[in-house]
Parts: sequence; C-alpha cells; structure tokens
Amino acid sequence: MGFRTGFVIGSILFIYGLLYIMSSYDYPLLFHGAFGKEEVRNAIDFYLSIYSAPLSVKALIHAIIGLGMIGIVAKIVRWQENDKYFGSISLLLYFVSVLMYIGVNIPNMRALKYPDEMRIVHRAVFDAEAYRKVENYDFKPLSERETTSVVQVISATNVIITVLLAGVLLMQIGEWYAVRLDRIAENKMRQESIAKLGAQRGDEKKKN
Repeated sequence: MGFRTGFVIGSILFIYGLLYIMSSYDYPLLFHGAFGKEEVRNAIDFYLSIYSAPLSVKALIHAIIGLGMIGIVAKIVRWQENDKYFGSISLLLYFVSVLMYIGVNIPNMRALKYPDEMRIVHRAVFDAEAYRKVENYDFKPLSERETTSVVQVISATNVIITVLLAGVLLMQIGEWYAVRLDRIAENKMRQESIAKLGAQRGDEKKKN
C-alpha cells in the first residue's frame, strides 16, 4: 500500500470519525419513528456549532477532505491497468460525496444559521411550505416544520456520504487485492522460469 492509497484511506477514516459523531444526532431523526423537539434542537445546536467553528477547524477538515481527492487523482495520473476500474470509480464516488457536502450540507447549515435571510433560505434544500413555491410571496423565516426538514436533509445526506465513502474503501481494498494477486502470479511465473532455466542448464552439463 503506497502513500497515495494512505492519503485516501486516512482521509476517509477521518471523515468517518466525524460522521460517527454526527450519527448520534442524525439517526434519531431518520430511523426512529417518533422524535421530539429535544432531538431536533440538539441536532440544530450541533450543526450550528460546526458551521460556527473556528476557521482553523474548518481548514483542517477541508484540507483532509482535499487530501483524499489528491490521493485518488495522484493514483489515476500514474494510470496503471487497475486504475481504469478501481481508480476511476473511486474518484467518481469520492467526488459525488464532496459535491453532496458542498451542495447540500453547507447551504442547509447556512439556512439554520440565518433562517430569516431569503437569499440563503432559497439556496437550501428542504421540504418547503407550499407558499414558498409561489413566485413573489411575502418571505417568512423558516417554520418549525421546515427547520426539522432542513436538519433531516442534512442527516440523510450524511448517510448517503457514508455509503459513497464505503464504496471508495471497497474499491481501494479491491485494487490492493488485485495487485496482490498479480504479484503472486508474477512471482510464480518467475519461480517457474528460474526452475526451468535451472533444469535446462543441468541437462546441458550432463550432455557435456
């Protein structure tokens, strides 16, 4: 396993650590039939704390996410036979997960932070009230139901990202296993060639 693969796996494991922490707030909203205002409030407070985190914390998280992308791209640039399949699929899955984070999670966390800003609320992805779907309406801050919907969208996105990153890990393990099998086969052929060459030399000595 090279340093490129280490970048990818290390980044994913770090992200999984964050997703594990988030799961304690996400799963009650997604997989428990009944949840109360306390669960919603806890999830909102948690995501607001992430959105309002110091710049150094955000920079660290985004740098590690970028490191995983760099690792996959560096493996594809090397372009070996296995990269046609494992590397390309890994890049696709990782890129989609990053896009979901940028295109869904960040706008929705921003909407939680600024629920009374029309421009920000319009960029969020959630189950809006019917009046928001009509043009030229009188803007109102997010309702309680809409706020719950925003948090659930973030939670669902985290679950999807978890599955996508699991696919990246599976591709990396599959690539490692394929390379290992190739090396075993090459070593076996080398040993057979050495044995065959040794037998030929032995026969020549006997003739001489």
